[in-house]
Amino acid sequence: MKLPTPIQEFIYEPPVSQHLWPRHVMHIIVGSAIPIGVLLLPLDLAKWLLIVFSVLAVALEVGRASLPTVNDLLIKVLPFFKPHERFQITGATYYWLSATFVVFAFPEDIAVLSLLFLSFGDPFATVVGSRDHRARIFGKSIAGTAAFAAVAVIAGAVASLHPDVPLAWWLVPGAIAAAVAELLPSPLDDNVTVPLAAAITMALLSMIA
Repeated sequence: MKLPTPIQEFIYEPPVSQHLWPRHVMHIIVGSAIPIGVLLLPLDLAKWLLIVFSVLAVALEVGRASLPTVNDLLIKVLPFFKPHERFQITGATYYWLSATFVVFAFPEDIAVLSLLFLSFGDPFATVVGSRDHRARIFGKSIAGTAAFAAVAVIAGAVASLHPDVPLAWWLVPGAIAAAVAELLPSPLDDNVTVPLAAAITMALLSMIA
């Protein structure tokens, strides 16, 4: 049986764009460790740890900007940097800062879900989108956006197994908001816009539940 053309292209054609597998794996591991830590640790301790790691991340960025040799060494040794991050703030630093803000600004369950959406949805959107040869919007794949939303809903449903994360109907709109935020162009980094869009959407909808 002949497979549909889009599926054939997805499987057999070379990717439209290259992606860094180590970065995707690290994104999922570290990205999910933060919301899991928020759930398992005392909340006050989790907040202090977020502050400490955010300060360290900012200090590392200052070191990279001040000491070109340190920056060059990190770029060479660690396979996680995108080319444009050589002379810019890394996505990881934006993630620590946005995670800290979300955890302090929103209820625990909403903060956890919004960070899980980002940590799982973004890598899957990149991988699927890089194999999609169909039309693109804002330079990104619709299939990648759909993959983001689907994976985010699954991650949220799994998280709801924890007693502190209720399985609420606004989980789905939150996941869709996160996927749309990843799709739309913005001067801000995705690691900021995605969890904020998801958290704000879920927080507003939870008020009318």
